[in-house]
Amino acid sequence: MSEQAGKTETEAVQGRTRPAARKDVGPIAALLSEAAEKGLVLPRTEREIIENLDNFLVFELAEETVGCVALRDFGEGLFEVRSLVVREDVSGRRIGSRLVKDVVETVRLREGNEIFSLTYRPGLFQRQGFNLVDKNRFPQKVWSDCSICRKRDNCDEIAMLLRLEHS
Repeated sequence: MSEQAGKTETEAVQGRTRPAARKDVGPIAALLSEAAEKGLVLPRTEREIIENLDNFLVFELAEETVGCVALRDFGEGLFEVRSLVVREDVSGRRIGSRLVKDVVETVRLREGNEIFSLTYRPGLFQRQGFNLVDKNRFPQKVWSDCSICRKRDNCDEIAMLLRLEHS
């Protein structure tokens, strides 16, 4: 997250989104591991999380990390929302929506042009202004992550894209 965005922690109804810190590596790993076992996200090692910690936002409820999202910069103004997970016992509280909204704001601050995600929850992204697109539009993603995914030959994720306007 950019330094400017890091200064504005967003308060939600019962929690807050903030940039991930070293103390969040374990909770992020646990969230991603559980979701990866269900085939909802790609697995990430703690080392990968540490190496990319600046790309993560976490959502806290009562000082406990219950959700996370990461942002990947592909260059030329293209970003990906990835590793979006909310703990099951707090799902339905719009935490995922809050994380997407806050990561979109981060991309705006970085003056990005487009944000995409491959998801099983297109409605969550549509509510944030994303539109359905063909996943073949993102060859960078296909070569970097999809090639190691167990579903690569039978991908059932839905590609969503948001184009940002800058004033």
